[in-house]
Amino acid sequence: MNSGKKRLLVTGASGFIGSHLLSVLSKTDEWTEIHALSRMPAMNFPTQRGVIWHQADLLADDTPTELITEFKPSHVVHAAWITDHGAFWEHQINSAWLVASLKLAQAFMQSDGERFITLGSVAEYDWTQGRMIEGHTPETPSTLYGQAKLAFNHALTEHNKRGHFSSATCRIFYTYGPFENPKRLVPLACRSLITEHSEAFGSGSLWRDYIHVSDLVRGIASVLLSDLEGAVNIGSGAPVRISFLLDQLEKLSDKPGFLKRGQRPDLGNEVMMIFADVSRLGKLGWRPIVSFEEGLNHSLQWWRKRLMGCPELNQERQVLKI
Repeated sequence: MNSGKKRLLVTGASGFIGSHLLSVLSKTDEWTEIHALSRMPAMNFPTQRGVIWHQADLLADDTPTELITEFKPSHVVHAAWITDHGAFWEHQINSAWLVASLKLAQAFMQSDGERFITLGSVAEYDWTQGRMIEGHTPETPSTLYGQAKLAFNHALTEHNKRGHFSSATCRIFYTYGPFENPKRLVPLACRSLITEHSEAFGSGSLWRDYIHVSDLVRGIASVLLSDLEGAVNIGSGAPVRISFLLDQLEKLSDKPGFLKRGQRPDLGNEVMMIFADVSRLGKLGWRPIVSFEEGLNHSLQWWRKRLMGCPELNQERQVLKI
């Protein structure tokens, strides 16, 4: 695209991360158009400045090529993939998502696109290393999900090497915040505390790198508008013990000891500590600005309103403003 105008395509725009990212990107003056893609009916989504919604299924054979041919985006953020809680790790549909993603990148190259960002995962690394460092930590994923994500990262790297377009893979760690899947740890604990309904939790002995979705999408936006290529970790860089996370939610709810640990057995193959080295992202001037306590309280209050049926929560997705 030689006009200098930037046209953005965001896949998975109605998902947990994609929707928050879209909220941030639509407030900038970088884009003449933002095309937001979802498998859900476009009529269900809010009107945002410069955003054009489309309903389409990327897993349909010709859809990736047709979308790129029609919109001719200069930039792509590929956030669509299987995210079904628990099932995504080994689901065979990961292979179909890899094929669809390869088609999307190929069509992007043929349309003379400029920059392609995909959402990768901590699952692309060898988890036994603890601290994950781009270009240093071995990339030996143990799940089909991680293998498919890594294969797509390798394909984008080849496009980079051949000068087809610039690309980066944002490797995402443990994200929490509004609109997260209710079966995941933070929403499950929040809902348990609010409803006073007992849920089964493990021992809480593991350490993980949790980042609020507001900080995450700022990081993705920074990578998108930069010239960084290859894998870029996006996490807090500071692991927390899961038992401490539960303690903080109990404290914020004034219900000490409510969330019972050890009622669900820990998996025997769990790695004790996983966290991100965020030095590459930090060179762009990014840093997390949402404190852990503040982020957990934001999630807790959001779920409280959600469970009370506040209608405005279903109409727009706001990121936490600091």
